[in-house]
Order: sequence, then structure tokens, then C-alpha cells
Amino acid sequence: MKIFLSLVFTSFTLASAMAAPDLMRPWTGVSDPLIMSSTFNRIFASLPLKAVVADKQKFWSSDYWPLNKGNINYRWNSARPRGFNLNSPNREQAAHMSRQELAALAPSEKYDLFIGRYDYPLRNRIYKNTSPNIASWMGICHGWAPAALNHHEPKPIDVVNPDGLTIPFGSSDVKALLSYYYAYDNRVQSTHQMGRRCNEKSDNCQEDLNAGAFHIVLANKVGLEGTSFIADMEKTKEVWNHPIYSYSSNVVSITNARRSSARGIVKIIRLRTILDYVFEIKKNSWGPVIGTPLQYLKRRTYDYSLDIGSQGEILGGTWISSDRPDFLWLVGRTQKFDGMLSRIGELLRD
Repeated sequence: MKIFLSLVFTSFTLASAMAAPDLMRPWTGVSDPLIMSSTFNRIFASLPLKAVVADKQKFWSSDYWPLNKGNINYRWNSARPRGFNLNSPNREQAAHMSRQELAALAPSEKYDLFIGRYDYPLRNRIYKNTSPNIASWMGICHGWAPAALNHHEPKPIDVVNPDGLTIPFGSSDVKALLSYYYAYDNRVQSTHQMGRRCNEKSDNCQEDLNAGAFHIVLANKVGLEGTSFIADMEKTKEVWNHPIYSYSSNVVSITNARRSSARGIVKIIRLRTILDYVFEIKKNSWGPVIGTPLQYLKRRTYDYSLDIGSQGEILGGTWISSDRPDFLWLVGRTQKFDGMLSRIGELLRD
């Protein structure tokens, strides 16, 4: 499945211009680890060679809710799933629907009923941005990835609307709404992105995500902090955003610096890193997927070298394998749900 990223990252925190002037780092400003954190440990020997995220209640698989299927207007739990030309129930019709019939409605329809809006403002808003003619890879993975990074996996929940109608939400319904919020309505103070998005149809984009910077982020976020970040796993125009779950690095070789090496580099360490990341769900579900066969992890193997300075610090690196992430990014947990989806917090368990 392919994914669409609509976010435009404009506020790089800790801009690369803040890099310490006494270190000659052979990575460009857009790839400086300072973008992600000013406290990262850069000493190679201090960084774990393997690790897995600490919070096993997060990092859940989900649909990416493609726009050509109706996005979160998609009635995934219906005997005949569809996302367009929905005949949504009015107040009287909803009052006489069975629990099974209500459970078959789209996530957007359920939320509109939950807040007592029988004119379906959320469903109508989504109609304006969806079409069967949109490319199949376009969806809201840019909402799912930060939602899975920041929130425990939702469980099924029943809620009562202002008319006393009980609305049943499955896990995938809540995931859809949470992903939509992070994709379009989340107001964050800043975003952190290392590397630029490739806008080419092939993989001919100029490499701007330095391998050494990538390893610093990976080993600090997952290895030392037990947290994670999001990576666009494809270096082409299509964007596939996924939360990183675990990694394991093996030292292949250690050699002295070359004559052509940048100033300050004394040795080069070659690594092979196996990276596990959370993938889209193959089938939406009423219940949680973590701990079941529906939770889906995929694996990539990267070969790269690290440039090491006299104090053992990582000063840069070079990709050896042709496969590598396009860019890395990070968005924190929303502090407050606002706007049309302001009541989504009532559907969560964290």
C-alpha cells in the first residue's frame, strides 16, 4: 500500500545554523541531528547496537485510509464496504437502527452521530477532498504515523450521543479519526524534519539524509530513549511514512580514515543495520491488533559507514546500500483536541 504526505514542514527547531562552529561536520544543514535534538549522544561506543521501543501499547498498525476509497468515510465494517454516495441516517432513522447497523457506518458518520450532528459536517468535509480518481497511494499515513507514535492503541468503545443513542466504535474507527486529526487538524508548535522529500518519480533525487546523522537519531531515539521517530521509507515521489520499531546493527569492519576523508576523521566504521518498522494494516479490525497476527512489521537492511573523530564521535557517514530512507521527522503529542474533532479524546484510553 502506498501513502501520501501532505504536511509541509516549515519550522525546523534547533536550526542547522546552530551547529557548533568548532566541529567540521560533513553533513548538510538539512541533515544535521540538531534538528531533532540538541542533547543527542554522538559517541559511537556509547550508542546501543540494538534496541526496541519501550512502550508496547503504541506503534500500532492501521489503514492509511486512501482518498480514492473515501478516506475515513469508508464503511470498512459493512458487508459491502464503500466510501462514496453514503445514505447516512437522519435522526429518526438512526434511532431505529440496530447496534450492528450502527457499527457498519463509517468512522466519520459515527463521530457526527456521537456529537449529535445529523447534517454530517465531518462526512461532508471529507467528501470535498476525496475521489475515486485520486491515485491509490494517496491517504493519511502522515496522520497515522504520529498518532501511532504518540497514543496507545485504541480499544472498542460505546458512547452515547445527546439523544441517548449508543454509538459503537471499533478500534479501527477510532484510529481513523485520530489519524485524520493528526493529518489535518493538529496544531503543533513545531515539527522536526531531517532530509528533504524527493519529488522525482524514480530514485534519482540528490541524497541529503546523511548516514551518520541517521545512525545518531536511530541509536539515540530508539536505543537510549526507548522512543522513536517517523521515516519516509521510500526515496521516490511517493511517500511511505512509518514509525520505526526496532533495529540491530552489526559492525562489518573498522578501517583508518582515507586521504580523501574530511578533516578530523580518524577511522571509518562500516555497519549493517536491520530496521523494523510498523506497516499498514492488511485488514481493519473491531479490536486492537497489537499482539495479534494483524499487527504488521516490515524489515529493511541498510549498509552504511560512519566517519569517526578522535574522541570517538560520529562526524558523518556514507550510504553503501542503494536503499535508504528519504527523510526523518517527528511530531509531538497534541496537547488539546480542537475544532471539529475536539471530542475525540473521549474515545481514547490514554
